Amino acid sequence: MLACATLSSPAPADKASVSEGRTLLERADAYRAPGAHFAFDALVRDPEGRSVEMGVRVRDRVNGLVLYTGPAKFAGRAILYNGKDMWAYVPGTRRALRIAPRQRVLGGVSSADVARTVFAEDYEVAAAKSTGEEVELALEATGRKAAYAAAILTVRSADARPLRVSFYATDGGLKLKTMHFESYEPVLEMLRPMRIRIVDHLDGDTETVMRYSNMRIEETPKAWFQPSYLRNLR
Repeated sequence: MLACATLSSPAPADKASVSEGRTLLERADAYRAPGAHFAFDALVRDPEGRSVEMGVRVRDRVNGLVLYTGPAKFAGRAILYNGKDMWAYVPGTRRALRIAPRQRVLGGVSSADVARTVFAEDYEVAAAKSTGEEVELALEATGRKAAYAAAILTVRSADARPLRVSFYATDGGLKLKTMHFESYEPVLEMLRPMRIRIVDHLDGDTETVMRYSNMRIEETPKAWFQPSYLRNLR
């Protein structure tokens, strides 16, 4: 049964607090994105025990490339987010097909959840509210490239560490999912969340887990981020 949840935006804030909220948002992004160019491996496991393994490459912060590495039947598949559009390629097909960012990968995880690692590129801070040890940032999408229309990102006041983010279909509309950032480990000179637990509110609050590993600074060739090139990647 689907349940609508009203987006409880933080109380209206003055310009200074919104400006501070933007700074917190950028600082929170740095925990998941160690640079403009980087790569990592991801393992996604759904509530039924099914899993998929992927290698993820990010270029210029906004371009994401996901290469499936397992299980064997998925090997060779790819997802590309080239900053404005998302594409999927399946071996044996003639060309990549454009897909929606919210298309599911497995369980409650969407294509954008894997390929997109920063919020500041897609959202503006509409309001910021401190609740003591935490700060809630109400985010509004800046354009169609964002997978979700609105979100509330909760960060730790002390260091802007992202704790969780809830996504909504519209401002004040349906609550879709909540991502919890967990298992912080020292990686590339700072603590980073290596486990993301996704609660799917449209599917009875079932939980899917995405684990990161082998995060590294690595520049991927620009040519790889073209839909026509995906067939050449293995």
